Amino acid sequence: MACGKPGDYKYGEHTADVLIEAYGCTVEEAFRNAAIGTADVTYYSERVAPIEERRVEVEHDDLEGLLFSWISEVLYLFDGEKFAISRDIGIAIRGEGPYRLTASVRGEKYDVNRHGFKGLIVKAMTYNMMEIRHDGYWAVRFVVDI
Repeated sequence: MACGKPGDYKYGEHTADVLIEAYGCTVEEAFRNAAIGTADVTYYSERVAPIEERRVEVEHDDLEGLLFSWISEVLYLFDGEKFAISRDIGIAIRGEGPYRLTASVRGEKYDVNRHGFKGLIVKAMTYNMMEIRHDGYWAVRFVVDI
């Protein structure tokens, strides 16, 4: 944590959904930790083996839209393909508006016996309470609909 970030991610207070705050020394690390924090709402990503790879590419005019598109793709991998992501995620973000994110996401087919189930399923990414800031480290904050 050389940049002074407070951790990888944490969950915050929200009345009905889940507020996620993710951090990184780089914007890529913050986006990576946002994906892991989202996955960890439902299962234990540290139990997922990085056996298969999925490529993800998203583009948007601003970082908020890029974060929304990125997390939506991560949710699709689980919901549409039953693909559980591991913590082995490589991300590159290029541009200054429009931005382009390319990622290599490693994981495997979801298995409740190996990966667990925490009792919540994330249905969708939202723009609710979204914030992206850089104060010595990157912090992204957003709410997911459960």
